[in-house]
Amino acid sequence: VSGAIGTHIDRTVGKEFSYRHADKSRLHLNRKFKCNHSKLPLQDAIKKRLEEGYKGKRAIRKDAVTFVTHVLTGSHKEMTDLAKDKDRFEEWIQKNYGFLEKEYGKENIVRFVLHMDEKTPHIHAVTVPLTEDGRLSAREVVGNRKDLMALQDRYAENMLEFGLQRGAS
Repeated sequence: VSGAIGTHIDRTVGKEFSYRHADKSRLHLNRKFKCNHSKLPLQDAIKKRLEEGYKGKRAIRKDAVTFVTHVLTGSHKEMTDLAKDKDRFEEWIQKNYGFLEKEYGKENIVRFVLHMDEKTPHIHAVTVPLTEDGRLSAREVVGNRKDLMALQDRYAENMLEFGLQRGAS
């Protein structure tokens, strides 16, 4: 299941259908950041993280949620304005990585990629929902609708210094 999103995030050659909205002449502006198993295809990175971090006694269910995708961005105007100041934009990128580290654990971040080839600059991140004690639990790590709204509130608080405002909840 991670194959399609992986080809989009990684801009896989030969799978251009997964990123047809991207401006091919701007592909070189994208940045793939080093994180846990980031050199592997996304499916393999997720599998590898599970092999090293899963401590459950039972086999992982075939229908288990093994990864969570995140898109980190703001409005088109906010993001294009922010991107004009390279130092400030770099601070924004690093603040996003730090936010994910705090929320999900550095070892559980298997993708962190900046896309500059689409209309609005944004970051794609993928995390594996392992608990601190090695259980696979998206319900515990991500939570329910109320928990997601609280996560978005925390994210908005972290991004205020960049002039980014929380969208409608």
